[in-house]
Amino acid sequence: MVTSSSDISLSSDDSEIPKNKIDFFKPVIDRLISLNADTSYIYDLINDNDTEFDERFVRINVTGYLKATDYSGHYNAKSVNKTKEFIRNNYGILALAESKFGVPKEVIASVLWVETRHGSYLGNNHVASVYLSTAMCNEPVYLNMNIQNLKDKFNGSENELNNLIEKIKQRSIKKSNWALEQLLALEKIDKLPYLSSNEIRGSWAGAFGISQFIPTSYVTWAVDGNGDGKIDLFNVTDAVFSVANYLKSNGWDLNDESRRAAVFHYNNSNAYVDAVLKLAEFSQITNDSLDNQYLPLNVIQAQSGSDESK
Repeated sequence: MVTSSSDISLSSDDSEIPKNKIDFFKPVIDRLISLNADTSYIYDLINDNDTEFDERFVRINVTGYLKATDYSGHYNAKSVNKTKEFIRNNYGILALAESKFGVPKEVIASVLWVETRHGSYLGNNHVASVYLSTAMCNEPVYLNMNIQNLKDKFNGSENELNNLIEKIKQRSIKKSNWALEQLLALEKIDKLPYLSSNEIRGSWAGAFGISQFIPTSYVTWAVDGNGDGKIDLFNVTDAVFSVANYLKSNGWDLNDESRRAAVFHYNNSNAYVDAVLKLAEFSQITNDSLDNQYLPLNVIQAQSGSDESK
């Protein structure tokens, strides 16, 4: 039974284990062990050369919400033109996903634009390090760091400050637990024969791929869109189908309320929801000739009620 971080030994040569990192991440390691994480996974996670602590992840994942994100630039003329271009270039894939999941191609394309500019901005942060660092946010030294940073920049009343400090304390507990959930999901990903959790790069929030899924979302909603036996969110087809499956699984339906709720589940921001749905509205492809030109044969057959294969 492993009782402390220093007891983790899965190599015949203990000198290979970076004791400093193991000791540093001991609070996270102990909690992962209590949640039945495999010790070999923990060893590989901590021992990887790319794994490191970065207090930037502790700061932004806990206090970043204090600064509202402006999404208005995601539905300007450039965004609309780029999204229309993406729809034209990937019309068959998007139409097939729309047919399968009932989520409009314009909405799928809009989510992918807002998330990564259709794959142009993927992030280069070591995802495992994001979650290991964030999981430390409830440790006193980093909790106090975030509180002190808040105090240094705050201009309101003492009562308002105290309320915010309490929110930071509660959010630190929540985000630390959330980071542990993601580390456990990364363990599941690590067991896939085609994906190593320590090689995944993504955003400061630990989201990755063109669709920017966090690990729990990957495990739950990512799908193999192109049928190659892999779920690769850096592949356009898999990303398109995964977004459609995510939204459908989280309530996307015919009424506006369900649609807003589904997009809100993707990102808990009303401004984000507005940006996605406005961009989707502005990016609609209405030319019937495009529909016939780009629609996959099996979708055309389904719509017409014919099946040439019979």
